[in-house]
Amino acid sequence: MKVTSIISVLALGATTLASPKPIGNKHLPTTVIAGVEVVDTQIVRDAHALIKKFPDFLYWHSMRTWLLGAATINANKTLKAEVDLEAHALGTILHDLGWDMSENSPWVSKDRRFEVDGAIGAVNFIKAHKSYKPCTWTENRLERIFDGIALHGTFGIHPYKNIDTKWITSSVGFDGVNFTPTEVPIEKFDSIVAEFPKETFQKGAIDTFTWMCATKPNGTYNTFVEPFGTAYVPGYNATGKHSFDRITAGYTREQ
Repeated sequence: MKVTSIISVLALGATTLASPKPIGNKHLPTTVIAGVEVVDTQIVRDAHALIKKFPDFLYWHSMRTWLLGAATINANKTLKAEVDLEAHALGTILHDLGWDMSENSPWVSKDRRFEVDGAIGAVNFIKAHKSYKPCTWTENRLERIFDGIALHGTFGIHPYKNIDTKWITSSVGFDGVNFTPTEVPIEKFDSIVAEFPKETFQKGAIDTFTWMCATKPNGTYNTFVEPFGTAYVPGYNATGKHSFDRITAGYTREQ
């Protein structure tokens, strides 16, 4: 075999490793929750058990995020075969670990954006799980989950990422306040919301964002959370914290 042929084969092998396919979706155990078929591995069950300890509004939001995304993926056979369904489950179930307002939360930092807290927390949860194996939970696979969570509060980037990151973040977007996502089959949307109600979500989200601004303001400046501090937290002041402020400091525009 020529040297160039050997190099080509090695390059092809490296490309295959760098672009992992779903880890045996067709062989994963499943269950049905709120009328939606979902992955039912032990690590997914344990992630579910973890968020069930959170206040109802947060638990229900996390579950809706997972199920709304899963229902949409299930409706497209090609998509269902391509998305890493276990990674999607963990990325959506654990995406808001950074919302944990309990005292001495193991997931919440004093200064990071809540999305980054959630991303770090999800990866740490996976690595600490008894089923964790580096050959299964590769760095590439973990990075897809990390990015899917870390980018869910930043608009305009995730549509151009890999399919797993994109679908974790898109699924979070399906559970916004005051709207019904057109992508989700309506009968599935209704069954999910019936089991995991949305009535307390708006207040819960506003209270959480306000708490973030009050307790870790440096993690909220220049983000969509900032206006909650301006509106609801006495003494909160983002003046000088914006990129615009830093870039234009000392500049006088010519008329």
